[in-house]
Amino acid sequence: MNISVRTAQNVDIEYAPAGLLDRILATLIDYCAIAGISFPLVYLAIVLSESLGDLWYIYVAFLPLLFYHLVCEAAFNGQSLGKKALRLQVARLDGRRLSFWHCLLRWAFRLVDISIAGGAVAVISIICTRRSQRLGDMAAGTTVIRRVRASASALSDPYEAPDDYEVVFPQAALLSDSDLRVIREVLAETKRRADYSLLPPLASRVKTITGISTDLPNLQFLETLLRDASRLAK
Repeated sequence: MNISVRTAQNVDIEYAPAGLLDRILATLIDYCAIAGISFPLVYLAIVLSESLGDLWYIYVAFLPLLFYHLVCEAAFNGQSLGKKALRLQVARLDGRRLSFWHCLLRWAFRLVDISIAGGAVAVISIICTRRSQRLGDMAAGTTVIRRVRASASALSDPYEAPDDYEVVFPQAALLSDSDLRVIREVLAETKRRADYSLLPPLASRVKTITGISTDLPNLQFLETLLRDASRLAK
């Protein structure tokens, strides 16, 4: 069952939830990464502590073990090394960008979800919840989704404007990268499902942001905006 994520433009986009096995494998990769980071630091700390007679070096060496997931997910928009390897990502259910606060909540609940019970609580929670959430996800309003790899035919941007393209709506410059990404995702979802019900609320929201007034059909309007934004960015 896909997970519906509501964007800031009040449009629902469906993502495939990360499977339990994928999440476990991502965690194992993360443990290997933590070990690869921590062991050299711990060895160096022991050497320094023996030489200088101060144990605080050892405590510092364990910081990557403690803060690895918090730092990675906050710095890389919801991806640790393991999640990145398996194309998984933490996403907010309201479609907004993941904040440090959400990462902190997920990290804090790892103590209950994973550390204390050896992952049993997280496994049960992911299996039993409709959106495949562990306790940390429920507290933060997030879940883990699978990012689909672009196919070879999709690598070229269908909305990239040629050099001789004339901009129709200069107001496209008012749209942020996040806005443009949402428009692209909604258009892709619309064409995949042949369901155009997503377009009216999105087009209305975009017109409010940009102040554009046009009689173009919603699909043509949004596609034109993407081409305009592509040309203006050059």
